[in-house]
Amino acid sequence: MANKKAAIELSIGTIVIIVLAMSMLVLGLVLVRNIFKGATDSVDEMNDGVKEQIKNLFVHEDDRAVLKLTDGTARVKQGQSFGVAFGVRNTDRGSTTSQTFNYATVLDDPSIRTNCGVSQADAEKWVQFGSGSLSVSPGGFDAERVKVFIPDGSPLCQTKYRIIIYRSDKGETQLNPYEDLSFFVEIQPKGLF
Repeated sequence: MANKKAAIELSIGTIVIIVLAMSMLVLGLVLVRNIFKGATDSVDEMNDGVKEQIKNLFVHEDDRAVLKLTDGTARVKQGQSFGVAFGVRNTDRGSTTSQTFNYATVLDDPSIRTNCGVSQADAEKWVQFGSGSLSVSPGGFDAERVKVFIPDGSPLCQTKYRIIIYRSDKGETQLNPYEDLSFFVEIQPKGLF
């Protein structure tokens, strides 16, 4: 009789532990989901804020593209990255459909080897996510970012890049673009902060 009582107590204890473990698992999953949802919402809010700031840079009705940088210079520390935000406005009001605007970021410093001691190919690798496309409705605008990553040990110097925006379907090319934006990259020493 004692063995049956012990077996029943063990079974009840096991069931209680399983129920508690499942409750903790469900609560943990809900907590993780809420954390990730909050982080995603924060990133979306920041992206919307950046787009709104870029939209406010379009001062004149005929502005076709803008770049958001203080004095046109991205100051990047060695071993870090920096996002260069730009916006494109579709000024073609004669169309009723969205247009695809391609963009490409190119190095615009023929003396990069002399000024910075790096090859053109190495300096071009500093730009990540430097090309792509945007679909913009007539009279509308859209924004994007180009990421500049400066590897550790890069020389302290300044160079220049261009973001070339063009519409292939309109016969525009990188040599004959819709708009051409330029910015400087100033490499700063890796600091403690």
